[in-house]
Amino acid sequence: MSTSALDILKQYWGYDSFRQPQDQIIEAVLNGHDTLALLPTGGGKSICFQIPGLALPGMTLVISPLIALMKDQVERLNQLGIPAAFINSSMGYHMVDQKLQKALDGTYKFLYISPERIESEMFQLRLPQMDVSLLAVDEAHCISQWGYDFRPSYQQIHQIREIKPGLPVIALTASAPPKVQEDITEKLQLRTPKVFRKSFRRDNLRYFILEEQNVSTRILSICQRTQGTGIVYTRTRRIAERLAQLLEKEGISAAAYHGGMKSSVRDDIQKAWIDNRKRVIVATNAFGMGIDKPDVRFVIHYNLPFDIESYYQEAGRGGRDGQTALAIAFKNPVDIADLQRWSEQKYPTWEVLKAHYQGLCAYFRVIGTSQEWPTVGLDMGQVAKAMEVSPLRLYGSLKVLHQEGIIAWDEDSDDFSYLQILAHPAHINQFRQQKPRLADFTDFMLRQVGGEAYNQEVRFLIDNWALKRKEEPQAIRNQLELLVKYELIQYIPSTTQPTLTFIHGKQKLVKHELNWAKYDFLKKEHGQRLNKLLDYVENKTICRSLLIQQYFGEKAHEPCGKCDVCIGRHKTRLNQGEFRQVMGQLMQFIRSGKANYRKAMLEVPSGTPAQREKVLRYLLDKGIVESDAMGNLKVKE
Repeated sequence: MSTSALDILKQYWGYDSFRQPQDQIIEAVLNGHDTLALLPTGGGKSICFQIPGLALPGMTLVISPLIALMKDQVERLNQLGIPAAFINSSMGYHMVDQKLQKALDGTYKFLYISPERIESEMFQLRLPQMDVSLLAVDEAHCISQWGYDFRPSYQQIHQIREIKPGLPVIALTASAPPKVQEDITEKLQLRTPKVFRKSFRRDNLRYFILEEQNVSTRILSICQRTQGTGIVYTRTRRIAERLAQLLEKEGISAAAYHGGMKSSVRDDIQKAWIDNRKRVIVATNAFGMGIDKPDVRFVIHYNLPFDIESYYQEAGRGGRDGQTALAIAFKNPVDIADLQRWSEQKYPTWEVLKAHYQGLCAYFRVIGTSQEWPTVGLDMGQVAKAMEVSPLRLYGSLKVLHQEGIIAWDEDSDDFSYLQILAHPAHINQFRQQKPRLADFTDFMLRQVGGEAYNQEVRFLIDNWALKRKEEPQAIRNQLELLVKYELIQYIPSTTQPTLTFIHGKQKLVKHELNWAKYDFLKKEHGQRLNKLLDYVENKTICRSLLIQQYFGEKAHEPCGKCDVCIGRHKTRLNQGEFRQVMGQLMQFIRSGKANYRKAMLEVPSGTPAQREKVLRYLLDKGIVESDAMGNLKVKE
């Protein structure tokens, strides 16, 4: 490992050494090799391209599919004093033009773009003149039709290599079965790539599948008996909010987190959890990307995800400090039926797609025209209700229409606005003298954003500025737009809900002009991945860690010895004598005064863990034993 890479790590991130195999990956990239890095969740993927990007002379171009992740990584880099920017679909022509020009001028060390931007004329005209030293493709599994999150626009990334044939590429993903790995190499045209795989085995994770009808009550019990912070994943916002309220009511510090919340609220909740001011976060899958909290002791799936890749990524957010963590998922017939129903609605039929598109055009009064239709806010619930369709089915249609280039649909909502100062301080002073009516607001803005806004985007809340100035939020927006007009700043307004643009007005959908065979194929693949997950859930004979490793193509044979299968958790039946023996030893252990749930499960010698838990639950249900919020047990005299 070169000294410069270690120096960069120490200077910006404060670490003295790399995790394996980060050092080998970075060395390969610095030596100009195409590289494929398969690092499980928590493996530190971003370091593997950010450090080479800082060591190399030019700019690193990062392709990323997630707007929220782009914003998060760019903000972190800027906080470290590293010039970085992102371009996404919510930005207007003028702002994109400005950012690409800055990239051309060498302002940034990192430029994050969505894959859809690759084919834009603005980007393709400037790319040949950009000083790009490295192309990083994050979430590289999105390039593969065999992958769980296929994005057709990812298959256009090869155009960058055609424009810059000598450009080295690093592709990174946390979850890629063998077929997907082959697809990444082929579609990105990687040249004899160096491939680095970190085992998908996590020896400190204990995988459990629990059968339970009353899942909420059981989760409360687990939270009471298990120390440390945790995550509970649900499929819907409603369940997340309801469960968080239940935990709070029972003395467990908890908060809900989902995509329907304002970005500022989500940020506050996430920070409270990271700072241990909230112990449990109950979230939809909107939570977790880019989070690296080391001391998560349990990850619970209230609802099953759609595939093993998602399950592994989410469960893998536990135990990143190397200490033991529980990965618990619940299964019951009702949830599995819902999962299968949701899965069926993920990909619409041709008839459903056509009806939804016509309904959207009617709702937003879109007429036939060759011009791009103005961007509109999309309230999914309200629109679905007006169209008398299922929001879930409409969601599937929107994804297909977006991928086919018929609409531009931005799911991200962000109540933060973003601002960067473009003008030199001397020019700003001159402007203040020439435009005295804007001078006071300009001074206020400069005080709020500080000197860092000359070098990077600074985020802020319009409502906070409005309160400080005792003005309406719209008045603040109007003044900012004037400063944009005079080219003092660039300004990205907040987006409080998803947006929709009809790119060419109303079009006549023709099935054979769409790649419909692709959607039939993707639907079939999605169904097969769901079946693999259900096989994993129903399994009671093979170590769960082994099943995960084998799914991702590892030839593993050593059971973990810790999952529910390995410890015989499913062996719950006891005869009368066995029941009395386990109960007697449990009562003796609890009366010793040092008992909590975890110790009782591990240290009482009689029975299997499942049998001990069965007896303990009997004692708790009968009120013979009681448990406090920390999981400590005592005999109720």
